[in-house]
Amino acid sequence: MAHEPRNPAPSAHDPDRHSDIIDALRAAGAAPRRMLELSQGRALALWHNQQGEARYERPRHHALSIYTRAGEHTSRQVNGHAVSKGFPGAVCLFPEGSQSSWRITGPFEFIHLYFNDLDIRRIAGQTWDREPATVQLSERYQIEDSLMAQAGQMLDLTDWQAPEQALALDHLTQWLMIQIVSRHSAVNAPPPEVTGQLARPQRQRLQERIHASLDQPLTLETMAGWVNLSPYHFARLFRASFGCAPYQYVQEQRLTRARELLRQRHHKITTIALTCGFGDHSQFTRAFRKRFGITPSAYRASKTN
Repeated sequence: MAHEPRNPAPSAHDPDRHSDIIDALRAAGAAPRRMLELSQGRALALWHNQQGEARYERPRHHALSIYTRAGEHTSRQVNGHAVSKGFPGAVCLFPEGSQSSWRITGPFEFIHLYFNDLDIRRIAGQTWDREPATVQLSERYQIEDSLMAQAGQMLDLTDWQAPEQALALDHLTQWLMIQIVSRHSAVNAPPPEVTGQLARPQRQRLQERIHASLDQPLTLETMAGWVNLSPYHFARLFRASFGCAPYQYVQEQRLTRARELLRQRHHKITTIALTCGFGDHSQFTRAFRKRFGITPSAYRASKTN
């Protein structure tokens, strides 16, 4: 079941909309476990609900819901009768302007991805070269979709606050929206095949721009724009060219630069963390130890003694 906020997904430039989503979901009986703002005004949320009834009227945004735990006691209601029931991995898709009623009689958890019509139009135009006006999302209530269910489990298990996961989450939500358009809209076509690799000048430009921007948040869309590609085509050509996903490459470059800076004692470790795109000392320490098997301070000591 998806409890649906009645306002558009929050924008990084409009924090009040974030509270509107929380208030609407709490009014429906849900409790937030985690929330995260993404690029372009998209947002992720992990919610828990246990009991209640709700009716959702014509949201001004789109929402994807993926049940991550339980859901068998959640049903969609029409004229007071259950017309579908949930299950672990169930998927719901609420297009802008949809209406639905729900009854919850047992605990369950679900992931929400909030996005808007601009996202769908942009993805359709970039990926399929389709006129935006032709894209209409379908209403989906408690259906089976194994790919999206797996994505929901990945989101559930991911530490959303870990700096090394920010670009990975951006990548995954971009993929989810492509799947929504491909499988649950009037487009009804698989994403096009992408073959070949990035040209050598493109690879060099990317390496230079990434290296110069390691202290900044880097999204898939930002990097794709550097070489004038859609995020979908960019991600596939990047992997073919570099042998890894963009978020993996960026993380490796950040940690490699950090390791180089640690050899210079005049750089404070906290400054190195920020310079290399990590939010704070503790986040940097976790990522560095996971990659190199040693803490930054221990690594510095081993190189300067």
